[in-house]
Amino acid sequence: MIQPYLFIVVVKQWKQYVLLTILLLFTLLAVWGVYKTLNQSFQIPVAVQDQERSSSSKKLIEGIDNNEFVKIEHVPLDEAYIEERVTRKEAVVSLQIPENYSDKLHSNNLKNALTLYGRDDFIGDITLEMISRSLYEQQIPNIVKSHLEDNGRDYSLNTVNKKLNQETPESKIAHYVINHSSNTSISLSIVFAILLCVSSVQIVLHQRLKQNGALARLFMFRYSRLKLFGTYAIAHTIILMIFLSLTTIVFQQNLSLIFYVKSLLVILIYELGVVWLLFKVNTLSHRLFMTLIYALVMSLIYIFIQL
Repeated sequence: MIQPYLFIVVVKQWKQYVLLTILLLFTLLAVWGVYKTLNQSFQIPVAVQDQERSSSSKKLIEGIDNNEFVKIEHVPLDEAYIEERVTRKEAVVSLQIPENYSDKLHSNNLKNALTLYGRDDFIGDITLEMISRSLYEQQIPNIVKSHLEDNGRDYSLNTVNKKLNQETPESKIAHYVINHSSNTSISLSIVFAILLCVSSVQIVLHQRLKQNGALARLFMFRYSRLKLFGTYAIAHTIILMIFLSLTTIVFQQNLSLIFYVKSLLVILIYELGVVWLLFKVNTLSHRLFMTLIYALVMSLIYIFIQL
């Protein structure tokens, strides 16, 4: 009968399981927070002062802001020295759109149309190129309209824009999403190895199971040692497998059945070692030290099999 062992290992220890689950959950969230911080998209701050506030100026700002690497910061109209944003390193480029921007745009007179202040470095040059491209793309319809007028064909700017949108070919660059499952994941294995090391705290949480007198009487029954060890190992293996699945979801990893089978074997071996240390080593400090070393070794092995 397994029920008595479930009662001893699981039911009577439910508080310890709750504490272990909370600790693992907080660890996972902490690692995920660090991961998100380190993997934030690089964004270039661009300070923009729109003195005209017209549809043309807003379209230009929108075109610049559409770049995923650019972050627009709007500058108040009463701020006189926008170049100080670059000096104070609050922005890579400061852009001022004058009140007559729309007139210059429609007359194809873009010389000195914008006031730009940028950092004199590689990032500054790239940002200026991005702004120039947005300005050029906005100017294309006016160039086309001017060319048509020179040939005696008068069209409105809206008509030219509509025709350009219809005739502009779509990009032929194909974008494929990788949907196949992977057998290994180095990044995920490192995260789970951290969880594996943290789970070694179970040796302290479940120390009340180490009662030599009660265990001596229990082990008098046939296969009792195997049932006790097995119940403990399986219970904690299930918890760690749940957290492994949760980790794959949090970090958006698509992993194959082979990955889970390998992980299951490592976790099961790890838990069998932990339960042996729990019931065989009498001194708590020795038990804790040996478990930490054992968890570290198993974590390194787990990472190694993912290489």
